[in-house]
Amino acid sequence: FDDTIKTLFRRLETMLRVNHYASIHYRARHHWLCFVPISSCIGLSGLLALVNAFNISSTARLGVGLSACAFASLAFIFGFLQTRFGWSSRADIHSSTQMELSQVAFRLENLRMYQNGKLLSASLSPESRAHAIRDLYRIDVYLQAMQQCTPDPPESINEAFHLMSSRLRLMFTRYPHVVKQRFAEYGEEPTGSSSPVPVDMHVDALDLLASEIEAYSLYPILLPDPSTVVSRSIDIFFSPRVQSVAPSYASSGYDDYDEEDVDYDSVYSD
Repeated sequence: FDDTIKTLFRRLETMLRVNHYASIHYRARHHWLCFVPISSCIGLSGLLALVNAFNISSTARLGVGLSACAFASLAFIFGFLQTRFGWSSRADIHSSTQMELSQVAFRLENLRMYQNGKLLSASLSPESRAHAIRDLYRIDVYLQAMQQCTPDPPESINEAFHLMSSRLRLMFTRYPHVVKQRFAEYGEEPTGSSSPVPVDMHVDALDLLASEIEAYSLYPILLPDPSTVVSRSIDIFFSPRVQSVAPSYASSGYDDYDEEDVDYDSVYSD
């Protein structure tokens, strides 16, 4: 029961962040690549049509008329792209999904009262125990359904957050002493489960990754390379000394960071 709750929390926190940043990314693309160009083209086309109404030479009238038609055509093209990619509708879907997941998180949080063996407590009635198990199963099924029904998020965002989870497990396997040094901060001991990293540590790492994504100079219209941003987040999370090796590149679009520059064996040695 405890391992299932922790697994669902990790999955839920990951899904929340993926849908949150997918919504921001799609909304920014809709605004800057569709709404602003369409509005600008329509405005300029109307302005040129107004200028054409004044008493100007025939040559100038022809040029102004052609320019107005060109801007109107561009507005039509951008409108087609808006329909083709559907960034606005995608943003709305991911935003709605995030709100629903927040409600699921509240329900899952209520089940934490049964952790640490309390589910098997003699003071707990069989009916309450059955309801807790049933609710946990329903949340598991619901999250699986949400993943299947929600449109795919941007690949860079999805890959970054799932790669972060994989790197955390890899860190525990390759450098267990580094991870264990931080266990005291979260009040948990290492477990033998497939996801030994504490839930709170996992959430903190996802939050750090989110801040690194936001620091990307071209965010939210463009997204950073998943491998690069995850590597940097892992470096910062487990060893502040790496920050001097990999300088901040919030304003450079991450072009200056090279994972090969970091000697992991020396950084994470005892």
